[in-house]
Amino acid sequence: MMFRARLALISLAFAAISAHAQKPLSPYTAEYEVLRGGSVEGRATISLAEEGGGVWRLEEHTRGTQGLAALAGVRVDETSRFRATPEGLNCLEHSYRQTGLRKRERQVDCTAEAIVSRDHRGEYRFAAQDGVIDRQAVGLAIALDLAAGRRGELDYAVIDRESLETNRYQVAGEETVAVPFGTLRALKVERLRENSSRTTTMWFGTDQNLVPVRVRQNEGGGEGYELRLVSLKRQPG
Repeated sequence: MMFRARLALISLAFAAISAHAQKPLSPYTAEYEVLRGGSVEGRATISLAEEGGGVWRLEEHTRGTQGLAALAGVRVDETSRFRATPEGLNCLEHSYRQTGLRKRERQVDCTAEAIVSRDHRGEYRFAAQDGVIDRQAVGLAIALDLAAGRRGELDYAVIDRESLETNRYQVAGEETVAVPFGTLRALKVERLRENSSRTTTMWFGTDQNLVPVRVRQNEGGGEGYELRLVSLKRQPG
């Protein structure tokens, strides 16, 4: 189903970075259209806000607007809370809830004692460590590295469901990409996977403070999903 695979995209897709601002993170609200096979099936609203004390909140709310996703009332709500340090991002908590044709819930808590992930299948515990992020915050971590001038291969320790693993990405250079309101210059980043037909490609807008302006994922077998930026609003921060 479109929205099940879309989650893999959304979790990678959202960051707002200003490389020239005093703060490395900048509050924002962005809207995206969600497509399958070239047809729009949903809408996503993403926001990044500062809570204070170095803690930030990244929220995503996605709704089915057309086709089966709209008829089924598909809705996805996802929130990440993390601490930003000079060394990078550190997960505090992550929650995910999907309703509609399929219902799913997950929760991750990162404390000084342990990293704990819970879903309907059970509880998974990992040793506490710095530098771990949840899957929704990966795109934000990539954008921070791009803003810092890092290129080549980028690696991140990511907690996702029952696993804590390293996700790898490759910066492939600059391209021009199409979005609903025109064409934009962007840095292309690809997910590196072994023994998998799935592909994920992201384009971070160089004139949009490295917000992802387009994300495309191929699940294999010819089925593909895509996100395209519709609007971006900067907020005082």
